[in-house]
Amino acid sequence: MPELPEVEIVCRNLREMIPVKTKIKNWEFYRKDLRYLIPKKDLQKLIGLPLQAISRRAKYILFEFQEFMLISHLGMTGSWRLERKGWDKRTHDHLAFELSGGRWFVYEDARRFGFVEVIRRDDYLKRFQNLGAEPLDRDVDFSGLTEKFSKLSAPIKCALMNQKLLVGVGNIYASEILFKVGVSPLRPCVQIKSQEYDKIWKETRMTLLRSIEKGGSTIENYRNSYGESGNYQNEFFVYGKEGESCHSNCGGKIRSIVQAGRSTYWCPVCQKK
Repeated sequence: MPELPEVEIVCRNLREMIPVKTKIKNWEFYRKDLRYLIPKKDLQKLIGLPLQAISRRAKYILFEFQEFMLISHLGMTGSWRLERKGWDKRTHDHLAFELSGGRWFVYEDARRFGFVEVIRRDDYLKRFQNLGAEPLDRDVDFSGLTEKFSKLSAPIKCALMNQKLLVGVGNIYASEILFKVGVSPLRPCVQIKSQEYDKIWKETRMTLLRSIEKGGSTIENYRNSYGESGNYQNEFFVYGKEGESCHSNCGGKIRSIVQAGRSTYWCPVCQKK
């Protein structure tokens, strides 16, 4: 599933591809089996409106118009791309918008866990009121995060993936971040020291920014909007490396367990509980 770096990269691609003030002229459905049904009356509201901005909140892509906002979540395999009129439609193309420049903006999703919805811009804060802090924001309150995390009995790996506390960090990056700071994913948050949290927040920013720089992580399906794979997976230390020798030459072997339904990877020597 795309995490913050991959969604941020797609946003940057789309800003390059679709100029501000581009208008939606028309839309077409090709399949109706996405995660949620998209009301036609909502899509109709976007016809003729000039695009004002493309932004990101957590793992959501936001297409901003004057009164409305088109929200896209990529799920596990969703992607957006530009096509010319009459393109060869793919099996998993679900929705396309005809743009004022003559191109078509196409949403494809093989596993259909993604979704698209339209909201009024006035409802933005209400729609995302339960989302946590943005780890890449310059003014993010990491001391406040430390205070919140320090009261939790949950394992630190699970807490890092809790989108109500901190957004955008998923399974891959949580495992990698904790390895780099030498903190076991099994440790309860309440047992982690303030100095360790400082290291976790610093490494969270560094890891996410490094992944963006390398084009994100392609494990199976992820491609950016130009169809290019990411390269950050080549820098993984623990994710997907169960049974391999630890990169730090500590003599340990990478282990894997399931936490909250997701696979966690760590070195029990470098990351003692």
